[in-house]
Amino acid sequence: MILSNLPLPVNLDTVADNLGDALFIVNRDKEVAWLNKRAGELFYTSDESAQGTVITELTGIKKLDSLLNDVFEQEAKLKCSYEEGSVKVKRQDQRYFFKISINPIFHEEELWGGLIQFTDVTRFHEMEKIKTDFVSIVSHEFRTPLTTIIVGVEMLKEGMLGDLTPRGKEVLEAIGADCERLSRLIDNLMELSRIESGTIYVEAEPADVTDLIQEAVRPLKFQAEKQGIELITDIAPNLPSVAADFNKAVWVLANLVGNAMRYTDPEGTITVRVRQRGKRLFFSVEDTGCGIPKENQEKIFRKYVQVSGPGRKGTGGVGLGLAIAKDIVMAHGGEIWVDSVIGKGTTFTFTFPVYYGDESVKLPDAEEE
Repeated sequence: MILSNLPLPVNLDTVADNLGDALFIVNRDKEVAWLNKRAGELFYTSDESAQGTVITELTGIKKLDSLLNDVFEQEAKLKCSYEEGSVKVKRQDQRYFFKISINPIFHEEELWGGLIQFTDVTRFHEMEKIKTDFVSIVSHEFRTPLTTIIVGVEMLKEGMLGDLTPRGKEVLEAIGADCERLSRLIDNLMELSRIESGTIYVEAEPADVTDLIQEAVRPLKFQAEKQGIELITDIAPNLPSVAADFNKAVWVLANLVGNAMRYTDPEGTITVRVRQRGKRLFFSVEDTGCGIPKENQEKIFRKYVQVSGPGRKGTGGVGLGLAIAKDIVMAHGGEIWVDSVIGKGTTFTFTFPVYYGDESVKLPDAEEE
């Protein structure tokens, strides 16, 4: 069927103006060349007045700059997760959430610019908030009875309520281990709820890198020795202070090392390494474990996603640790990613800015998600 020979009752501009999504066309300099009616309504502008204006200045959405850079550098359609590609726009005391899609536009086989599409996903964000509030309430309700159980188990183990048989001690050890797992789960759920509700606070201060690493690995050294794993720290000399919330940075590192220990066999190694590149410090946790399949590496930072290595079963978690770690790193203005080879090991790397005073950390724009 040759559609080009069929007459259209309306022109393409009319079609675009009747779409529910806001559309922009920008050139390589990120200047607006065209927009549809919905885009004009959303950002209080018109096609004539918007032309030639840089898209970030017109919309006030700074994230667009980095998203467009990704498309222009790769000359390919934007590929990012739902969370990474969503932005928040305030209009007359109303909050709207939009998923951003960007497609490159070529002219005579050369990249000319891009088509930006804003799809309204406000309803989905509202549903996410309901879920987050529910998780937070349930987590709080679990905390009190779980604490009572933990105290009771400790009293029994210490013989405060009478002597136990060897079999009884084994049962109590199993109950105690399950209680610890549930306690960590509740901590993760509550931390995730705080992050998703926008109440994550990053108090960035100058932190000594050596102190940060030692604090993160100290409680894990005994467990590593017990499993027959060598835990190595490799910190470059004369590193400057890092701009970070010390406790949250320790949490991220400890979580990555803990994950590595679950997937590394005895006689394996885990190396925590820190290097400086320009104005950023690169923290990496490298293991000699089973590795992560290539098809699973893109989704490993999503919430509630569990990925097991070859021949490995799940570890009993619910897939929150890496999602929380990513949110904490991004709140510092950093990035986190994974490199892995099946049978050879996995390396998680994240970046924090070098401390240069109050301007060291650029927190995410309050109007973006």
